[in-house]
Amino acid sequence: MEIKDILKSIRKASKISQSELAKQLGIGQATICQWERGIAKPTCDGIIALSKYYMVSADFLLGINEEMHGSEIGEEYSELIGRYDNLTHEQKRLIIDIMKQMKDL
Repeated sequence: MEIKDILKSIRKASKISQSELAKQLGIGQATICQWERGIAKPTCDGIIALSKYYMVSADFLLGINEEMHGSEIGEEYSELIGRYDNLTHEQKRLIIDIMKQMKDL
């Protein structure tokens, strides 16, 4: 799969618009559109920002590794990631906030 297809697919799976993603990354919506149409490719900084935003590996975004979160994971972790991947971006951020609070207990 090409990077343009990966970027479009992960954005749609995250249920976020191009303009909302652009706003979150601090770039123009036209840039997101160009990436998804294959007119331009993200810079290294863009890949890093996308990787952090979607919480996936840069290898996944670049099409190097088909697994979003690495390869050697256990069953519990695999189930957790599977459920996590089905959440909206807002739900994912809420889960992270809860985990941070739990760590502080």
